Amino acid sequence: MKKARKHLLDDLDIAILRYLEQDGRRSFSEIAEELGVAVSTVSARVSKLIDHNVLSILASINPFAVGLEALAIINMTIEPSQYEEAVAVILEYPEVNFASMTSGEHNLIVDVFCRDANHLTELITQRLYKVNGVQDIKVTYQIQRLKLGPMGIDLLQPESGGREE
Repeated sequence: MKKARKHLLDDLDIAILRYLEQDGRRSFSEIAEELGVAVSTVSARVSKLIDHNVLSILASINPFAVGLEALAIINMTIEPSQYEEAVAVILEYPEVNFASMTSGEHNLIVDVFCRDANHLTELITQRLYKVNGVQDIKVTYQIQRLKLGPMGIDLLQPESGGREE
């Protein structure tokens, strides 16, 4: 699994990220005008942020708005000797929205979007449990998502501590 290199962000990078976090479709010319810099500067900075795996621009779909009614967080224990192969299979499932290696009782957590309870049941019983190396699965059904959105650019400014004063 590829790790992002640490990239030191300056105030201009953070400002650009803040605009894109609010609206990923915002044009570079609008951002440049707001920040008082050239469009080529914004374009170059965004390209650099993408190249350094700091930024990716994608659409975030509200699963409930498109009819996906069964969301779950699945904690899994995978045999360490088969971990990489099992994770490679699991990441290919279209239902997997997010995945992370974890410590503690389980070593993988995945967030899934499914059409309904039957679809979720099929994913768990017919596919996940059949992946070589999967030893245990614990499912937490998500009743309601309370936040669906970006992480918050303010976390990148150490003096704020992630909180507004």
